[in-house]
Amino acid sequence: MSANINANTNTNTETTIVDLPSSAIKAQLAKIEGADLSAEQAVMALIAELSGEDRVYAQLKLVGIYRRSAQVEKASALLLELNKAAAHFSNELQLEVVISGAQLERKKNNYVTAATMLETKGIPLAGQNTGLLARIYQHTGRFFRLDKQHAEAEKYYLLALENYQALGDELEIARMYGSLGVLYESQDDLVLAAEYQIKAMKLFERIGNAQDQASSYFNLGELFYRSEDYDKSLSFYQQALELDKKLSDAEYIGYDYHRIGSIYMAQQKLDEALDVTQKAIDIFAEGAFHQVLSRSYVQRAQILDKLNNQEARLASLLLAEKTGQVSKADFQMRSVWHNLGVYYFDHQALTEAEHYVSKSLAISKKLELFKDQLDDNRLLSEIHHQLGQDSLALTHLKAAYELKQKIDSELRIKELEKHKRDINLLKQQVKVAKLEEASKQSELEVVAQKKVTEKVTLLTLGLVVLFLLIFYVLHQRRKLAMISASLYEDALQQKNQLLADVSHELRTPLTALKLQVDALRYNLVDDVELSYQKLSNKITDLSHLIRDIYELAVSDVYGLSINTRQLDISPVLKQWSSEFEQYVIGHELQWHDDIVSAPAWVAIDQDRIKQVLANLINNSVNYTDSYTDKPGRVELKVWQAHGLVHLRVQDTSPSVPESEFVKIFERLYRLEKSRNRATGGSGLGLAICQNVIHAHQGTIEAKQSALGGVAILITLPLIDHFATP
Repeated sequence: MSANINANTNTNTETTIVDLPSSAIKAQLAKIEGADLSAEQAVMALIAELSGEDRVYAQLKLVGIYRRSAQVEKASALLLELNKAAAHFSNELQLEVVISGAQLERKKNNYVTAATMLETKGIPLAGQNTGLLARIYQHTGRFFRLDKQHAEAEKYYLLALENYQALGDELEIARMYGSLGVLYESQDDLVLAAEYQIKAMKLFERIGNAQDQASSYFNLGELFYRSEDYDKSLSFYQQALELDKKLSDAEYIGYDYHRIGSIYMAQQKLDEALDVTQKAIDIFAEGAFHQVLSRSYVQRAQILDKLNNQEARLASLLLAEKTGQVSKADFQMRSVWHNLGVYYFDHQALTEAEHYVSKSLAISKKLELFKDQLDDNRLLSEIHHQLGQDSLALTHLKAAYELKQKIDSELRIKELEKHKRDINLLKQQVKVAKLEEASKQSELEVVAQKKVTEKVTLLTLGLVVLFLLIFYVLHQRRKLAMISASLYEDALQQKNQLLADVSHELRTPLTALKLQVDALRYNLVDDVELSYQKLSNKITDLSHLIRDIYELAVSDVYGLSINTRQLDISPVLKQWSSEFEQYVIGHELQWHDDIVSAPAWVAIDQDRIKQVLANLINNSVNYTDSYTDKPGRVELKVWQAHGLVHLRVQDTSPSVPESEFVKIFERLYRLEKSRNRATGGSGLGLAICQNVIHAHQGTIEAKQSALGGVAILITLPLIDHFATP
C-alpha cells in the first residue's frame, strides 16, 4: 500500500471523510478497536478516501493492526514506505512513525533496539511537548522493562507519569499505574505492585476501554498468581481472555492461554493445562512470536514431565531451544537450557546435563539473576557430585550457599524498607493531623476577632455601655485565651504521650532485632536458621503494630470509613460462627454459640463487624491458650432487646480486674498480669474495635464473664428493613 501523501483527493461534491479535520480523523480511527479482519477492512476503506497526513495516520493505524494480528511482514513493508516519505511529514507525524517502528521492533523481541530508537529519535522530535514526551517515556520504559532493565524502566515510567499528571490525563495516568504495578511485581515487591494495580483498576472502572480493562485484568491475575491464589488469578485471566477475544488481539490471547495453562498445571489439572498451553503455542507459532513461543514450549515440557511422557518432553524442549535462539533473548535461553539440564539430569545423562546447566549459569551471571544462579549452582553441584568431581561440586555448593545468603539478606532489606515506608506514611498522617488542628485554631481566632470587632462598634452608644463592653470583651478574650491554652496543652500532652507510647512499643522489638543481628554478625548463635526465624517473627510483630497504629491514625484524622448496607445479621453471624469454631477448636479450646434465629435487620459494614468479632475471639484464644487455662471455653451469644441487637463474646479465666475494664479500650494500653502472659499484642486491637462500633452508632463495654474470664458486650441498633436505604 502506497505511502504517497500527495495522492489525489476524492472529487465527489458530497461531504466526505477527506473534508474532516485531522482531530476528527484521529477520533474516528480511535473508535476502530481490535485487530481482526473487520477492523483491517474499516481502516483500508478510510485510507482509500483520505489524503495528506490524515492518510498517513490511517496507514499507521493499519500498521498497528497488522502488528497485533501477527501480520509482521505486511506491517514491516508498509512501515518501510512510510519511513521513505517521513522527511515530508510534520514533527508530530514523524514521531508517530518512529513510535510505530519501535513497537514493531518490540514485537520482534528487539527490546533494546526499540528503546534506543525512542531515546535517539523520539525524544528530540517530541521537543518540549509534554504530551508527546509522556508517550515516548511510557514506551521507552516498557521496552526496558521487557529487557529486564528495571532501573531504566522505572526512571522512564515515573517521567511519563509526571507528565501525564501535569496534563491531567486520567486514562494515561491509569495506564502508568498499571505499568508501574507490573514493574514492581517483576521486582518481587508485590505489596507496591498491588497498590499501583488497584489505583489503575479504580480509574479504569470509570474511563477505561476494553483493551485497558483486559490489561488490568491480566495484571491482577499476575499478582494473584504470584501470591498463589490460583482461583482468583484464574478468574482474572479468564476475564482478560474474554475481552482479548472480542478485540481479536492474537498475541494477548496467546498470553492469556499461556497463563491459564500455568494455573492449571499448579492445580494439577494436567490435561486442561496441556490443552490451553497448546492453544497458546498455536497462536504464537502462527504469529512468529518466538520468545513467548519458546516459553510456551518450556511450559508444555513441564506438563509432559508431570504426565511422565518423557519423549514428548524432550521434543518440546528442543523446539523451545530452536525458537528461543531465533528470538535472541538471553533470559528465555537461560530458562530453556536450565530445563534441558534438568531433563538430562533426570535421565542420568550427566555430561549433557552439565553442558546445558553451565550455559544457563553463564546467562544467569550475565543478567545478575541471583535466584536463577542459585538454582543453576545447586544443580551443577549435584551433577559434579554424581560424576565424582567433588572439588567442582563443592565449588558450586559454596556459590549456592553464598547466593542463598545474599537473597535472604535482600529479602530482609526489602521487608525493612517496606516497614520504613509504612512508618513514613504514619508520620505524614500525624503531620496532616497537626496542620488541620492548626487550621481549626486559626478559624476560631478569626471568629473571635470578628465578634470583638462587632462589639467595638457598639461602644459608641455610651460611656457606660463602653466600660461594660470593654470589661466584657477583656473578660471573654481572657477566657478564650485560657481555653486555647488549655486545648493546646492537652493536644501537646496527647502528642507527647502518643510519641512516647509508640517509641516504647517499637523499642522492645527493635532492641531484640539488634541483639539477634549482632549475635549473627559475631557468630554467637548455634542455630542460624532459628535466628532468622526469630528475626522474621519480630519483623512480623513490627508490621502488625505499624498497621494498627496507621489504622487508628487514619480514623482519627479522617474518621473511620465504613460502607454500610442493610442485612439480616442472624444468618451472617451463624456463617461466621462456623469459621470461628474451627479457629477456636484448632487452639484446643471449646466453642459454644447461641444466636437468635429471628430476623435481626441492621445497617452495618459487614467486613468491619466481622473484624471486631474476629479480634475479640482472637484475644480470647490468645489469653486462654496455655496449659493452666485448659480446658478453656469461648462463647458467642446474640439476642434482641429494646430495639437493639446484643452480642456477647466471653471466655474462661483468667479475667481482668474491674478497675481495668474501661482502660483496656485505650490505645497502647496492655495489662502486664495474668491476662497478658500468653501474648501482649499491640495494645491497639480493642481501641480499633471501639472505633468501629462507635462508627455504627453502637456501644461496646467489658465486664466480668460468668465463665471466669472477660465478657465483651456490643449493641447495634435495629432498623426497619422495609425502609429505603
